[in-house]
Amino acid sequence: MPFSLQTLTSSVTFPCLAAVVLCNLLILLMIRAGVLDHPVARSSHTRPTPKGGGIGIVGAFVLCLIPALHAAHASAQVIPPVTGLLLGMILLGAVSWLDDVRPFPARYKLAAQFVAAIAAAIGTGAPFYELVPFILAAVFITNALNFIDGINGLASGVMAISALVLASAGIMPATFVLLAVCLLTFLPYNFPKARIFMGDVGSQPIGLAIAWGGMTGFDAGGGLLVIALLSGVLWDVTFTLMRRARAGDRLAQAHRGHLYQLAVRSGLPVPLVTSIYWGFALWGAVAFATGQIITTILMILLPQILWTGYVCTRAGTRVQDRW
Repeated sequence: MPFSLQTLTSSVTFPCLAAVVLCNLLILLMIRAGVLDHPVARSSHTRPTPKGGGIGIVGAFVLCLIPALHAAHASAQVIPPVTGLLLGMILLGAVSWLDDVRPFPARYKLAAQFVAAIAAAIGTGAPFYELVPFILAAVFITNALNFIDGINGLASGVMAISALVLASAGIMPATFVLLAVCLLTFLPYNFPKARIFMGDVGSQPIGLAIAWGGMTGFDAGGGLLVIALLSGVLWDVTFTLMRRARAGDRLAQAHRGHLYQLAVRSGLPVPLVTSIYWGFALWGAVAFATGQIITTILMILLPQILWTGYVCTRAGTRVQDRW
Protein backbone atom coordinates (compact mmCIF):
# COMPACT_ATOMS: atom_id res chain seq x y z
CA MET A 1 0.00 0.00 0.00
CA PRO A 2 1.47 3.40 -0.94
CA PHE A 3 2.25 5.78 1.89
CA SER A 4 -0.53 8.26 2.65
CA LEU A 5 0.23 11.27 4.82
CA GLN A 6 -3.52 11.94 5.20
CA THR A 7 -4.15 8.43 6.56
CA LEU A 8 -1.18 8.70 8.88
CA THR A 9 -2.27 12.10 10.21
CA SER A 10 -5.74 10.79 11.06
CA SER A 11 -4.25 7.81 12.90
CA VAL A 12 -1.99 9.94 15.08
CA THR A 13 -4.53 12.68 15.82
CA PHE A 14 -4.78 11.92 19.54
CA PRO A 15 -1.01 11.80 20.22
CA CYS A 16 -0.60 15.02 18.22
CA LEU A 17 -3.36 16.76 20.18
CA ALA A 18 -1.73 15.59 23.41
CA ALA A 19 1.58 16.98 22.15
CA VAL A 20 -0.04 20.36 21.39
CA VAL A 21 -1.47 20.60 24.90
CA LEU A 22 1.76 19.47 26.56
CA CYS A 23 3.91 21.73 24.38
CA ASN A 24 1.76 24.77 25.25
CA LEU A 25 1.85 23.97 28.96
CA LEU A 26 5.63 23.54 29.02
CA ILE A 27 6.21 26.73 27.00
CA LEU A 28 3.95 28.75 29.30
CA LEU A 29 5.75 27.24 32.28
CA MET A 30 9.10 28.31 30.86
CA ILE A 31 7.80 31.84 30.20
CA ARG A 32 6.68 32.00 33.81
CA ALA A 33 9.98 30.54 35.06
CA GLY A 34 11.65 33.69 33.75
CA VAL A 35 15.05 32.30 32.73
CA LEU A 36 15.99 35.31 30.63
CA ASP A 37 18.19 35.85 27.62
CA HIS A 38 19.70 39.28 28.23
CA PRO A 39 20.65 41.21 25.07
CA VAL A 40 24.33 41.76 24.33
CA ALA A 41 26.13 43.54 21.49
CA ARG A 42 25.57 40.68 19.04
CA SER A 43 21.91 40.08 19.95
CA SER A 44 19.03 40.82 17.60
CA HIS A 45 16.65 41.50 20.52
CA THR A 46 16.70 44.62 22.67
CA ARG A 47 14.94 43.51 25.87
CA PRO A 48 15.40 40.51 28.19
CA THR A 49 13.34 37.62 26.83
CA PRO A 50 12.57 34.22 28.38
CA LYS A 51 14.40 31.28 26.86
CA GLY A 52 13.93 27.55 27.04
CA GLY A 53 10.95 27.25 24.70
CA GLY A 54 12.70 24.23 23.27
CA ILE A 55 11.83 22.35 26.46
CA GLY A 56 8.21 22.51 25.33
CA ILE A 57 9.01 21.27 21.83
CA VAL A 58 11.44 18.51 22.80
CA GLY A 59 9.56 17.50 25.95
CA ALA A 60 6.24 17.08 24.14
CA PHE A 61 7.93 15.24 21.27
CA VAL A 62 9.83 12.80 23.48
CA LEU A 63 6.82 12.02 25.69
CA CYS A 64 4.36 11.61 22.81
CA LEU A 65 6.54 9.80 20.26
CA ILE A 66 5.94 6.23 21.49
CA PRO A 67 2.13 6.72 21.62
CA ALA A 68 2.28 8.25 18.11
CA LEU A 69 4.25 5.30 16.75
CA HIS A 70 1.81 2.88 18.41
CA ALA A 71 -1.18 4.73 16.97
CA ALA A 72 0.42 4.64 13.51
CA HIS A 73 0.99 0.86 13.84
CA ALA A 74 4.71 1.33 13.23
CA SER A 75 6.65 -1.90 12.80
CA ALA A 76 9.13 -3.24 15.34
CA GLN A 77 11.91 -2.24 12.94
CA VAL A 78 11.59 1.38 14.04
CA ILE A 79 12.46 0.56 17.66
CA PRO A 80 16.29 0.64 17.33
CA PRO A 81 16.52 3.89 15.33
CA VAL A 82 13.89 5.64 17.46
CA THR A 83 15.61 4.50 20.65
CA GLY A 84 18.92 5.88 19.38
CA LEU A 85 17.27 9.17 18.46
CA LEU A 86 15.53 9.56 21.83
CA LEU A 87 18.72 8.82 23.76
CA GLY A 88 20.62 11.36 21.68
CA MET A 89 17.93 14.04 21.98
CA ILE A 90 17.53 13.62 25.74
CA LEU A 91 21.29 13.82 26.30
CA LEU A 92 21.69 16.81 24.02
CA GLY A 93 18.64 18.53 25.48
CA ALA A 94 19.90 18.13 29.04
CA VAL A 95 23.39 19.41 28.25
CA SER A 96 22.02 22.27 26.14
CA TRP A 97 19.64 23.41 28.88
CA LEU A 98 22.45 23.42 31.44
CA ASP A 99 24.44 25.55 28.98
CA ASP A 100 21.44 27.85 28.42
CA VAL A 101 21.21 28.44 32.17
CA ARG A 102 24.94 28.69 32.90
CA PRO A 103 27.25 28.59 29.84
CA PHE A 104 30.26 26.31 29.94
CA PRO A 105 33.18 25.67 27.53
CA ALA A 106 32.32 24.79 23.94
CA ARG A 107 34.36 21.58 24.06
CA TYR A 108 31.88 20.01 26.49
CA LYS A 109 28.97 20.89 24.26
CA LEU A 110 30.82 19.49 21.24
CA ALA A 111 31.53 16.26 23.11
CA ALA A 112 27.84 15.93 23.96
CA GLN A 113 26.92 16.50 20.31
CA PHE A 114 29.24 13.70 19.20
CA VAL A 115 27.91 11.28 21.82
CA ALA A 116 24.33 12.13 20.85
CA ALA A 117 25.12 11.75 17.13
CA ILE A 118 26.79 8.38 17.78
CA ALA A 119 23.69 7.15 19.62
CA ALA A 120 21.42 8.32 16.81
CA ALA A 121 23.66 6.89 14.06
CA ILE A 122 24.20 3.48 15.66
CA GLY A 123 20.45 3.11 16.12
CA THR A 124 19.90 3.33 12.37
CA GLY A 125 21.78 0.07 11.87
CA ALA A 126 23.96 1.59 9.16
CA PRO A 127 27.14 -0.33 8.29
CA PHE A 128 30.27 0.75 10.12
CA TYR A 129 31.83 2.52 7.12
CA GLU A 130 28.78 4.82 6.91
CA LEU A 131 28.69 5.70 10.62
CA VAL A 132 31.58 8.19 10.59
CA PRO A 133 30.19 10.41 7.79
CA PHE A 134 26.72 10.15 9.35
CA ILE A 135 28.05 11.26 12.73
CA LEU A 136 30.07 14.15 11.28
CA ALA A 137 27.09 15.28 9.19
CA ALA A 138 24.79 15.11 12.23
CA VAL A 139 27.16 17.23 14.34
CA PHE A 140 27.49 19.81 11.57
CA ILE A 141 23.73 20.02 10.99
CA THR A 142 23.09 20.25 14.74
CA ASN A 143 25.48 23.17 15.03
CA ALA A 144 24.22 24.82 11.83
CA LEU A 145 20.64 24.93 13.09
CA ASN A 146 21.89 26.21 16.44
CA PHE A 147 23.92 28.98 14.75
CA ILE A 148 20.97 30.02 12.60
CA ASP A 149 18.62 30.41 15.57
CA GLY A 150 19.32 34.11 15.92
CA ILE A 151 16.15 35.84 14.73
CA ASN A 152 12.49 35.16 15.38
CA GLY A 153 11.04 32.09 13.71
CA LEU A 154 13.91 31.31 11.36
CA ALA A 155 15.20 28.03 12.82
CA SER A 156 11.85 26.75 14.10
CA GLY A 157 10.11 27.51 10.80
CA VAL A 158 12.80 25.86 8.66
CA MET A 159 12.76 22.79 10.91
CA ALA A 160 8.95 22.59 10.83
CA ILE A 161 8.96 22.69 7.02
CA SER A 162 11.74 20.10 6.93
CA ALA A 163 9.86 17.77 9.27
CA LEU A 164 6.67 18.03 7.20
CA VAL A 165 8.51 17.31 3.96
CA LEU A 166 10.38 14.36 5.47
CA ALA A 167 7.06 12.94 6.67
CA SER A 168 5.51 13.51 3.23
CA ALA A 169 8.45 11.64 1.67
CA GLY A 170 7.64 8.62 3.84
CA ILE A 171 10.76 8.93 6.01
CA MET A 172 9.76 7.95 9.57
CA PRO A 173 6.42 9.69 8.89
CA ALA A 174 4.81 9.37 12.33
CA THR A 175 7.97 10.72 13.96
CA PHE A 176 8.23 13.76 11.73
CA VAL A 177 4.53 14.58 11.72
CA LEU A 178 4.71 14.73 15.51
CA LEU A 179 7.88 16.84 15.41
CA ALA A 180 6.28 19.26 12.94
CA VAL A 181 3.22 19.60 15.20
CA CYS A 182 5.42 20.46 18.19
CA LEU A 183 7.41 23.02 16.19
CA LEU A 184 4.29 24.64 14.76
CA THR A 185 2.82 24.85 18.26
CA PHE A 186 5.90 26.78 19.38
CA LEU A 187 6.12 29.07 16.35
CA PRO A 188 3.38 31.60 17.37
CA TYR A 189 5.25 32.16 20.64
CA ASN A 190 8.35 33.17 18.69
CA PHE A 191 7.19 34.75 15.42
CA PRO A 192 6.72 37.51 14.41
CA LYS A 193 7.33 38.80 17.95
CA ALA A 194 9.05 36.64 20.52
CA ARG A 195 7.46 35.90 23.88
CA ILE A 196 10.12 33.23 24.35
CA PHE A 197 13.20 31.90 22.54
CA MET A 198 13.75 28.26 21.66
CA GLY A 199 17.32 28.21 22.97
CA ASP A 200 19.98 25.55 22.49
CA VAL A 201 17.72 23.10 24.32
CA GLY A 202 15.45 23.21 21.26
CA SER A 203 17.68 23.89 18.28
CA GLN A 204 20.30 21.24 19.03
CA PRO A 205 18.12 18.16 19.75
CA ILE A 206 15.78 19.03 16.87
CA GLY A 207 18.76 19.61 14.58
CA LEU A 208 19.90 16.10 15.52
CA ALA A 209 16.43 14.76 14.69
CA ILE A 210 16.46 16.35 11.22
CA ALA A 211 19.93 14.92 10.55
CA TRP A 212 18.69 11.53 11.78
CA GLY A 213 15.92 11.72 9.19
CA GLY A 214 18.59 11.89 6.50
CA MET A 215 20.32 8.86 8.02
CA THR A 216 17.24 6.66 8.35
CA GLY A 217 16.03 7.52 4.86
CA PHE A 218 19.45 7.52 3.23
CA ASP A 219 18.66 4.71 0.77
CA ALA A 220 15.59 6.66 -0.39
CA GLY A 221 17.56 9.86 -0.94
CA GLY A 222 16.97 11.19 2.56
CA GLY A 223 20.49 12.57 2.83
CA LEU A 224 20.09 14.71 -0.28
CA LEU A 225 16.57 15.73 0.79
CA VAL A 226 17.84 17.02 4.15
CA ILE A 227 20.63 18.95 2.40
CA ALA A 228 18.09 20.46 -0.01
CA LEU A 229 15.67 21.42 2.78
CA LEU A 230 18.44 22.98 4.87
CA SER A 231 20.25 24.49 1.89
CA GLY A 232 19.79 28.07 3.11
CA VAL A 233 21.02 27.19 6.59
CA LEU A 234 23.94 25.04 5.49
CA TRP A 235 25.09 27.56 2.88
CA ASP A 236 24.84 30.45 5.34
CA VAL A 237 26.91 28.64 7.98
CA THR A 238 29.49 27.26 5.54
CA PHE A 239 29.97 30.59 3.77
CA THR A 240 30.26 32.43 7.08
CA LEU A 241 32.80 29.98 8.53
CA MET A 242 34.93 30.15 5.37
CA ARG A 243 34.81 33.94 5.32
CA ARG A 244 35.75 34.18 8.98
CA ALA A 245 38.54 31.62 8.61
CA ARG A 246 39.97 33.60 5.71
CA ALA A 247 39.86 36.76 7.83
CA GLY A 248 41.71 34.99 10.64
CA ASP A 249 38.79 35.25 13.09
CA ARG A 250 38.27 32.69 15.84
CA LEU A 251 35.57 30.37 14.53
CA ALA A 252 34.20 29.55 17.99
CA GLN A 253 33.79 33.22 18.94
CA ALA A 254 30.26 34.64 18.92
CA HIS A 255 29.64 37.16 16.14
CA ARG A 256 27.03 38.85 13.96
CA GLY A 257 28.47 37.92 10.59
CA HIS A 258 26.01 35.32 9.32
CA LEU A 259 24.24 36.23 6.11
CA TYR A 260 20.86 36.41 7.85
CA GLN A 261 22.37 38.71 10.50
CA LEU A 262 23.97 40.93 7.86
CA ALA A 263 20.62 41.12 6.05
CA VAL A 264 18.92 42.38 9.22
CA ARG A 265 21.80 44.75 10.05
CA SER A 266 21.56 46.17 6.54
CA GLY A 267 17.94 47.17 7.18
CA LEU A 268 15.83 44.25 5.95
CA PRO A 269 12.90 43.48 8.30
CA VAL A 270 13.29 40.37 10.44
CA PRO A 271 9.99 38.79 9.25
CA LEU A 272 11.13 39.21 5.63
CA VAL A 273 14.51 37.57 6.25
CA THR A 274 12.85 34.73 8.14
CA SER A 275 10.36 34.23 5.31
CA ILE A 276 13.19 34.10 2.77
CA TYR A 277 14.84 31.24 4.67
CA TRP A 278 11.51 29.44 4.87
CA GLY A 279 11.33 29.90 1.11
CA PHE A 280 14.76 28.32 0.72
CA ALA A 281 13.48 25.23 2.57
CA LEU A 282 10.37 25.00 0.38
CA TRP A 283 12.46 25.55 -2.76
CA GLY A 284 14.74 22.73 -1.59
CA ALA A 285 11.75 20.39 -1.52
CA VAL A 286 10.84 21.43 -5.08
CA ALA A 287 14.45 20.94 -6.21
CA PHE A 288 14.58 17.45 -4.68
CA ALA A 289 11.32 16.51 -6.41
CA THR A 290 13.05 16.78 -9.81
CA GLY A 291 14.65 13.43 -9.06
CA GLN A 292 17.98 14.44 -10.63
CA ILE A 293 20.95 14.94 -8.32
CA ILE A 294 22.75 17.47 -10.53
CA THR A 295 19.55 19.42 -11.20
CA THR A 296 18.74 19.47 -7.48
CA ILE A 297 22.21 20.75 -6.57
CA LEU A 298 22.11 23.47 -9.21
CA MET A 299 18.60 24.53 -8.20
CA ILE A 300 19.55 24.93 -4.53
CA LEU A 301 22.87 26.62 -5.24
CA LEU A 302 21.62 29.36 -7.56
CA PRO A 303 19.36 31.19 -5.04
CA GLN A 304 22.09 30.95 -2.39
CA ILE A 305 24.64 32.60 -4.67
CA LEU A 306 22.17 35.35 -5.59
CA TRP A 307 21.23 35.87 -1.92
CA THR A 308 24.89 36.03 -0.87
CA GLY A 309 25.70 38.62 -3.51
CA TYR A 310 22.68 40.72 -2.60
CA VAL A 311 23.31 40.65 1.16
CA CYS A 312 27.03 41.34 0.86
CA THR A 313 26.37 44.26 -1.49
CA ARG A 314 23.83 45.75 0.96
CA ALA A 315 26.14 45.19 3.91
CA GLY A 316 29.02 46.82 2.09
CA THR A 317 27.08 50.07 1.73
CA ARG A 318 24.84 50.05 4.83
CA VAL A 319 26.69 48.27 7.65
CA GLN A 320 29.23 50.62 9.14
CA ASP A 321 30.90 48.37 11.72
CA ARG A 322 33.02 45.32 10.96
CA TRP A 323 31.31 42.30 9.46
